Amino acid sequence: MVISSTPLTNVLGGRAPLPLLTHDEEINFARRIAAGRAARKKLAQKGLTAQERHQLKQKLAEAEAAREALVLHNMPLVLSVAGRFRHSKLDYDDLVQEGVLGLIKAAERYDPKRGTRFGTLAVWWIRQAIGRAVANTGRTVRLPVNRGWKIGQLRRIAAELAQESGEEPSLDEVARRAGVSPSVARELLRDGQPTISLDAPPADPEDRSLLDRMADEMAQDPETVVIDAGLQQVIADALARLDEREAEILKMRFGIGDGEAKPLRAIASEWNMSPEGVRQISQRAMNHLRAMPRVRELEVYLED
Repeated sequence: MVISSTPLTNVLGGRAPLPLLTHDEEINFARRIAAGRAARKKLAQKGLTAQERHQLKQKLAEAEAAREALVLHNMPLVLSVAGRFRHSKLDYDDLVQEGVLGLIKAAERYDPKRGTRFGTLAVWWIRQAIGRAVANTGRTVRLPVNRGWKIGQLRRIAAELAQESGEEPSLDEVARRAGVSPSVARELLRDGQPTISLDAPPADPEDRSLLDRMADEMAQDPETVVIDAGLQQVIADALARLDEREAEILKMRFGIGDGEAKPLRAIASEWNMSPEGVRQISQRAMNHLRAMPRVRELEVYLED
C-alpha cells in the first residue's frame, strides 16, 4: 500500500477516489449483493449439480465485486464523518478505519426497496462505528455510546457559541442551544472530563504527584489521636479513684472499654442486684466523679 498523508489515499491503496454513484447504480449493486446472499444459502444445500454450484459461485463473486464497488465509491463519506470526531483521542487514521468498517456493514444491510439512498444509511453506520470506537478506546472509563454522543454535541455547541460571540459561553446558553436542562448539561460535561492518573508525574518537577497530595481518609488525624489518648487517661485515672464496684458498673453502663453500653437490667443480672440498686450505685459514682478536681480537666474536650 502506498503511504500518503491522506487517509483516504492510504485506504484506497494509492488509487484516486472514485465518484459517488447514482441511485440506479446503487440499486444495481444492492441487487447483486442480495443475490450473493441467496447464493451462499443455496450452496449450503446438498444435491446440487456441478453446473449449479458453478453458477452460484459466480453470483458470489459478482456480489463481492458489487460490495467492494459500493464501498469504494462511498469512501468520501467516511472522511466527512471522521472529521467530526477530531476532538477525540483517537488518531484520524484510526477514525477512518473504523468508519470503513461501518461503511462495509452499510453495504451488507442496504435494501433499496425501502426507498432510501445508500448514502443516508452509510452515514448512519459510519457514525455508529466511529462513535463506538471512540467510546470504547478513547477513554479510560468507558461511557455509553449515546452519552458520548451528547457530550460531543455539547462540546461542539460550546465551540460554535464561542466562535460566534468571541467569549466563553455560559452553561445555560449551551444547554438552551442543545435543548436540555442546565443540570443535565452540567452532569454530561462532568462525565466527559478526562481521567487523571493519581501517580502521574506532575508538570512541575519540583511538585508532588496527586497521590502524594491526597489525604488518607482512613488515617487518623494526629491531633485527634493525642486528644483521645489524653481523654482516656483522664477517665482511667478518675475511675481508679472510685470503689471497684462503682467503677465496674459505670464502665458497663456507659460502654467504657469495650464500647458496648448495657441496660440496667443486664447489669443487675450480672451483679445479682435489682435495677434500682444499680441505678443508685451509678448515680453515687457519678457524684463522686463530679467532686474530683481531676475530672474538671474533661471540660477542655467539651469546649467545641
